[in-house]
Amino acid sequence: MTRALQALRVVDFNWVRSLDSIWIDDGTTGNVGPNGDVIEQVLQEFLQETLGSSSHGRGVALTGHAGIGKTHFVGQLRRQVWENGGWFVLLEVMGLTDFWRNAALSYITSLLQPMPDGRRQLEAVLAGVARRFKVEKEVETAFSIPNIEARKIVDVLVKGLMRHDMPNTLKHQDVFRAMCLLRSNDIDSAGLAHAWLQGYDADEQARAALGFLKPPPPPVDLVRGMSWIMSIAGPTMVAIDQIDGVVNPSIVSARVDDDTLNPGLGEALAAGLLELYDVGYRTMTVVTCLINSWQALQKTGLTPFAQRYREPRNLREMKDPADIRSLIVSRLAPAYDSLNFTPPYPSWPFTDKAIEAAVGVITTPRTILMRCDAVRRRWIEAGEVTECDQLSEVVARTDGADRRNGLAQDFQQLAAAADVGDLIVADDDGKLAGLLREVFELYAREFEPDETIDLESRGDPAQRVPPLHGRLTFTYHAENDRERHFCFRALEHTHAISFQARLRAALTASGINAKIADRHLVLVRRSPIPGGAKTRQLFDLFEKSGGIVIDPDEADLRVFVALRQMSQQAAADGRSAEFESWLRADKPLFATQFFKKAGLSPPPATPTLASSHYSAAPAEPEKVAAPSAPRPEAASPSAPTVRDPAPAPSRPSATAAPASTGSESIPVGRRIAVGGEPVAVPLRLLSRHTAIIAGSGSGKTVLLRRIVEEAALAGIPAIVIDPNNDLSRLGDPWPARPESFTQEDDVKAKRYADTVEVVVWTPGVHGGNPLFLPVMPDFAGLSTDKDERHQATEMAAETLGPLAGAKSALQKGVLAETLRHFAVNGGGELQDFIALLSELPDGLSPIGNAAKLAAGMADQLHAAVATNPLLRADGPVLDPKLLFFGKDPSRVRLSVINLSGLATDAAREDFVNRLQMALFSWIKQHPSKTGLLYVIDEAQTFLPSQKPALSLGSGIKLVAQARKYGLGMIVATQVPRGIHNQIVSNCTTQFIGKQSAPATIAAAQDIIVASGGRADDIGKLKAGEFYFTTEGSGKPGKVRTPICLSYHPANPPTPDEVIALARRTSAIE
Repeated sequence: MTRALQALRVVDFNWVRSLDSIWIDDGTTGNVGPNGDVIEQVLQEFLQETLGSSSHGRGVALTGHAGIGKTHFVGQLRRQVWENGGWFVLLEVMGLTDFWRNAALSYITSLLQPMPDGRRQLEAVLAGVARRFKVEKEVETAFSIPNIEARKIVDVLVKGLMRHDMPNTLKHQDVFRAMCLLRSNDIDSAGLAHAWLQGYDADEQARAALGFLKPPPPPVDLVRGMSWIMSIAGPTMVAIDQIDGVVNPSIVSARVDDDTLNPGLGEALAAGLLELYDVGYRTMTVVTCLINSWQALQKTGLTPFAQRYREPRNLREMKDPADIRSLIVSRLAPAYDSLNFTPPYPSWPFTDKAIEAAVGVITTPRTILMRCDAVRRRWIEAGEVTECDQLSEVVARTDGADRRNGLAQDFQQLAAAADVGDLIVADDDGKLAGLLREVFELYAREFEPDETIDLESRGDPAQRVPPLHGRLTFTYHAENDRERHFCFRALEHTHAISFQARLRAALTASGINAKIADRHLVLVRRSPIPGGAKTRQLFDLFEKSGGIVIDPDEADLRVFVALRQMSQQAAADGRSAEFESWLRADKPLFATQFFKKAGLSPPPATPTLASSHYSAAPAEPEKVAAPSAPRPEAASPSAPTVRDPAPAPSRPSATAAPASTGSESIPVGRRIAVGGEPVAVPLRLLSRHTAIIAGSGSGKTVLLRRIVEEAALAGIPAIVIDPNNDLSRLGDPWPARPESFTQEDDVKAKRYADTVEVVVWTPGVHGGNPLFLPVMPDFAGLSTDKDERHQATEMAAETLGPLAGAKSALQKGVLAETLRHFAVNGGGELQDFIALLSELPDGLSPIGNAAKLAAGMADQLHAAVATNPLLRADGPVLDPKLLFFGKDPSRVRLSVINLSGLATDAAREDFVNRLQMALFSWIKQHPSKTGLLYVIDEAQTFLPSQKPALSLGSGIKLVAQARKYGLGMIVATQVPRGIHNQIVSNCTTQFIGKQSAPATIAAAQDIIVASGGRADDIGKLKAGEFYFTTEGSGKPGKVRTPICLSYHPANPPTPDEVIALARRTSAIE
């Protein structure tokens, strides 16, 4: 039994396959599982279609759900390609900023990977080129001479290239020169070549001295050149794995600093994949991803993918006991062989019963390996091995406290004695980088295993100049593999060019300068930043993109050195499992200042799940100013808790207005499933917008009202746009108790009536509660930020253009320039702007006859004011503060703006546009930590996808900007494709309800499928039943929503009844 335990201690059931693992051959490499025939097909297509010197192999998409082994599959392809004399490039998209710049870096990174014979792939490529000219032996000998001038070798090879293919040599000889210099023994030459191949001209004089004819060409030409040179020696397979976080909006959107959608990344990737077909020489592309991601790429692509890619092939699940057994044996056998241990049967101690019982229950390699590892740890902690007959249930841990106490004492002693004096050395990252790589591995081992979250540590010690020294990636499987990346780069170089090249590579690899959501970069450095304008500019970009610098203190370095020693000793003693159990129990790395400053202590657990069945980690407090309203704010939440089997500590109680429930979420219903678990939306997600898409008779309006009511009970005020009179009774109690009310509903309805004030406004109707809004944004109230001012002037131009009759480009140009001048000088009222147009100052616009054009537009605006009552404020002009907050701080205000007094769609769009402009300016001056809501029913009228609308532009800008200031939008529509995609794609929370027409059923199903679900019954849902999805909820699931707390009869109030309601509420101050 001791031999068995020793063998199990060294068994590797690691289930996380990082991109780095693609380059590594280990004992599991030969296990192909149920997809061996797919590997063979892809390889044969690759070899057949890349024979010609200019041939292009059609790409292949390999799809499969999370955990099925896509990354392992790519590693198998890499091995087969190398064995058949081809080259392999792993195109990483984790830091996608610019497709071709990213591709150039990926080519360089791949060329620097070691091959099984010990050479780097770059060396093998250059040797293959030399072989074509029959000078391979001479070139290899020359490169091995320590002090040889690399330029001389390059000059000889370039002459051979000229004879082989003069046109391409003339275009790409500098690329070839850089590849050769990258192999040279001279560090400065290699560093310059490394920067040049990324597209950076680090030192013009040094570049010329090395024989380069020109500065670097555009990145696409760098890739074209490297591909051509590689094609001389063999075909190339370009593999792209783990793209889901970039292209699949149901997983994660690419966002800018304010967390708004930036659709360009997915489009850039799709366009790049299509162009890669034409750019590469003897190249075939293989993409592995979720099926949703591939469908999203096909829709985004500018050219039909069918012209460049075959139909996707779906990787099969593990449904055969033989495949499961083979997977388990492939992990056991290397450990058993290393100790000459002969088990009773190959899969021992996992029995045939356990394997056969797993069929149909566990279908992915990842889950199988996780379950096997949990059983292995239980045996090691118990000190004995018994046969395992059950893999379909999670194994409980045993208590190993006594054994862990001894390791804690060892740790204290080693940390006290650790020597850290020579770790940080100027111009040498080696020792610190090596230590950090091992520490990140230990951090990943310290993280408690979880079948819904994977954490992997990535590094590239094989590269001479790696872009990063470590990347910790959290993958949330409950959200279709959404990812969060923390990247690290030790950088002690004092030479400006070396510093710049390394920092640029880190920026590109991390993705922070692309403003991709959930990407972070930490620079580990003690020395001051090198001088020089270029360096300062680059470092400013790093900081502006969210990068941080950490100077590790001595205490943390001692901890790192001690843990490295303990890990190495445990591995030598065959007791790594015991060491890992102590690591997870005591969590010494989580206690260091280094990981706290990096935002990794406690680690980022899964985002708040949208069901009260789960315990949710609280969000980090926002760094925004307190709102000006006299409403008490909630206390800042505590930091997220360490994800652990023990219950998470509760959040500190919040101080809120009396109407607040004190809850962190609002209930929205119960799941339509066994048990009927309650479902809730975290309050923090309301600011990231909500969409309700459901047809007539679906219960859409009832759900919309209930969300607004629940938010009000949580202390969140709202402005509600009511185009159809359906929402004007939000302040009326039910005349009789609804039959569906629960006791909880009774209590809430009473509290709602006591603590929420509803004010109905009637723009255009003087007999009700009239509302007048300014036509111009509050330019004086905007900050000095140029982007904010530009957006405000752009919205004003969109508003005033139709009113001023600005139809020609000349008129629009004069109007825009006048608005910019008006904004810079403090702005004012509409009449002030008309006066400026009437007498345009000389030199304000370079456009010919600008003054005449401006005067004409001024006359048009005078006429518009005379004919449009909404342009004349016959009462007080209100700002959004009065719409959100009344004088009584104990009551939460809901302002319902009824549009029945505005007779035309144009008038309604104009009013909503001005309201959105006012909100845009106001919210930036009055951000809210506790949240505000802006609600639009029948949103397809104001934010349409298929037609222009005056209110569309301001709505898109508002949905993009408002969230970081605490303003969330709720949009509701009956038409699935009726709202502009830049609105819907920004909605983290979505409810999809019943549809009746075939076209709308299909459109609703497309939305749900894109989020990873299915909805075959969308046309059969009952009123109040919706497919629901939000951050952390997994694929869309059905929920049954409750009735609203306020009176909602079958028919809406008449216009006269609305006026009466408005008059009644107009007395509220």
